[in-house]
Amino acid sequence: MDKLYFDATQPLRWGPHPPVGIPRVESALIRQVLRRKDLDVEFFLIEGNGASRLLTALERRYLEALVECRIPYIETMEGATYLARLKAVHQIIQAGGSASGKEFDRVAAAFIARSPRRQGLHYRLAKLAIRVEKLFARPDASSKRSADPLVDPQVNCFLSNVGLHILAAHRTAPVRARASAVLHDMIPLELPHFFDSGHVKSFARDFLWKISRCAELLCVSEYTAQSARNYIDREKIAGPIPLISVNPLGAFLREGLGRASEVAVKPIVDRPFAVYCSTIEARKNHIVLLRAWQKLMPVLGDRLPDLVICGRWGWKVDEVKQFLAEHPELLTKVRVLSGISDAQLAWLYSHARFGVFPSHAEGWGLGAAECLDFGLPVLVSDAQALSEATQGLMPVIPADDTDGWCAAIERASTDDEWLASLRSAITVGHKPVSEAVFAQRLLAAMGAGAAGPARNQPAQMPV
Repeated sequence: MDKLYFDATQPLRWGPHPPVGIPRVESALIRQVLRRKDLDVEFFLIEGNGASRLLTALERRYLEALVECRIPYIETMEGATYLARLKAVHQIIQAGGSASGKEFDRVAAAFIARSPRRQGLHYRLAKLAIRVEKLFARPDASSKRSADPLVDPQVNCFLSNVGLHILAAHRTAPVRARASAVLHDMIPLELPHFFDSGHVKSFARDFLWKISRCAELLCVSEYTAQSARNYIDREKIAGPIPLISVNPLGAFLREGLGRASEVAVKPIVDRPFAVYCSTIEARKNHIVLLRAWQKLMPVLGDRLPDLVICGRWGWKVDEVKQFLAEHPELLTKVRVLSGISDAQLAWLYSHARFGVFPSHAEGWGLGAAECLDFGLPVLVSDAQALSEATQGLMPVIPADDTDGWCAAIERASTDDEWLASLRSAITVGHKPVSEAVFAQRLLAAMGAGAAGPARNQPAQMPV
């Protein structure tokens, strides 16, 4: 295999707070590549102007500590004093965290100021101070400018999701390296009404950049791969098309924890609950769950578990907020948790009665796959990728069928034998995909020949 270059922009920009979704996947990939001592591999960073450079020795050590969870997640340092919070953020920046992006600035400022809503004078001052310290702590990488892996046609480069986004928006220099990237979904182009118009435009730009510059796109599901091929055909995109192959995801949360112990979420230790781990946005269809819980509360009473929603608030959530405001009684049964640690999330999966995942559309469905990794039955919508993520083992309910969700939730809340049969199906039929296998498949694809199959011909992934 030729020399490999891996874009570490995603985990470096995300910084030391709990990774979710795409950041979790790419952190797992970087972790496995770092552990492979047999590989000739370098790591690089794509800066805001589209220029790329190799990591400094300090940054590489920071990257390894970050993905191996040796740096504490600042959001989860409960009870820390103001000075302890300041010291923690300062040490992270000095250890290499100056490469972290703006989301780190916001999270760290909210942590220092104890401002979960990210508002107020103390929050703004903390964010300003963090950005000033990052500016002065940033390493002088001018000596690395000539070592730009993206201009060398003899090397293979993996591009992270956020790195590719920066390249598509700002890079003017040519990309001559054989580039590969993971395609997580096509949803903003298929269902644009679920997204902000600016996001849809930038996603379209990024996708066109991918298919014009990358030699290979590795899709996380068969559904995503077919969606990409269909879009290329529908839009009559001309020119060379990259190899479109499938490298199915795993879940990676349980494996990433290593020997770390699960941490209980105190408010619900003694209460039965169902769990939904996902960003709160219209596409994720939290509203169908709220309607179901509102209908079932007077029917089931104490037999209805709490609904625990894990995730940050996203866009187009007015309907959810309005429904909660109109039905304040739901606050006795619905809990929204943001910024929890991986150890706490693992505890939720281990102690929930069942999971729910009613999303309208997914490229994969990481939270649903995580449920199965912990042996937790999960009710999923009819989004095609969710059946792939749960390997056809779990009950499927149409996303918009409120009565169907009510019936399935009532059964999961009251029928112990049914839940036991679902747990048994997971034990017998679930085939988890490890981080190492996912990484090895990607590495094997990167080492393959540059020539790809004809358009709409699916590639065969090595097992």
